[in-house]
Amino acid sequence: MLTLVFIVATFLILIFPHEFGHFLSAKASGMKVEKLSIGFGPKIWGKKIGDTEYLISVFPLGGYTKIAGMEPGEKHVKNGFSSKSLWKRIVVILSGSGMNYLTSAFLFSLIFIIGFETYNLETTVVGEVITGSPAASVGLKPGDKILEINGKKVTKWEQMAIFINKEREETLTLRIKRGENILTVPVKPKFNSELNRRLIGISPSTIITRYDPLTSFSKGIERVVFVTRLIISSLGNMIVGRLPAKFTGPIGIAGYISQTAKMGIVPFLSLAALLGVNLGLLNLFPIPALDGGRLVFLLIEGIRGKPIQIEKEALVHYIGFIILITLMLLVTYQDILRMVK
Repeated sequence: MLTLVFIVATFLILIFPHEFGHFLSAKASGMKVEKLSIGFGPKIWGKKIGDTEYLISVFPLGGYTKIAGMEPGEKHVKNGFSSKSLWKRIVVILSGSGMNYLTSAFLFSLIFIIGFETYNLETTVVGEVITGSPAASVGLKPGDKILEINGKKVTKWEQMAIFINKEREETLTLRIKRGENILTVPVKPKFNSELNRRLIGISPSTIITRYDPLTSFSKGIERVVFVTRLIISSLGNMIVGRLPAKFTGPIGIAGYISQTAKMGIVPFLSLAALLGVNLGLLNLFPIPALDGGRLVFLLIEGIRGKPIQIEKEALVHYIGFIILITLMLLVTYQDILRMVK
């Protein structure tokens, strides 16, 4: 039951801010917003305030905003979408993805405020000893602090790692502090061909890193920019064949949410923020039926000085919608196959 709550909450975090962004910008532009729904499908509850009906619908995995003047035959509706200036319409279209980005920045900021585990590279305290490694064979333990290697003092983890890799002697002599005792331990590093370096099989200790709210929000924005660049780079590599094309649908996403929710609040927030950036960027792609597709028509209008007939645009979006639904079904089928395997 708790997993279901996390899944529903994640989809609401993803979709509702997107629709709310369209809603806010449309209202600010003086457009008539006929409906704002949390969820989609049959209505459970609804209340009309002014020109807008606010709804809660059966399926909570999404939502929608209905702005007057966007359908065939509504071109001349008073305060409709089509009646407003080009730049106002562009802002309304962009505001959905903008709200996704803002929400993701906020979620990343929460992670930086709550705090997260990072390796403490400012010391040489051992956090973990890998089973079967040279360090394990000589009895090194978590909590041991390495003071010297072959008589040379080491104070930071990177300094120690570089020394272990560069030292040419077959066996190294470690001087360690364990509790109140100082011990001398001989250890023979093992060459790792994948990493192309000598290792003894230890990892650093960890610390909880936190930031103040202002710094956290700044870092949240930086993380959103980083993830956006990473997604674009990955898609580019998929197109040229450097990476295998792999996509996940709602069922696969629900599976990831279920697994992540069990790991704690920070991994859950991180996944939700990552999905938010993905959704915001995806909607800006110049694909019919998506915000990016509508933006293309507005840009064409700006270039040619007059809009394309709304009926023709609606037909293109309808065809695009059918294609997107077909692709979604195929991706969902692949998700099911992966679950079965």
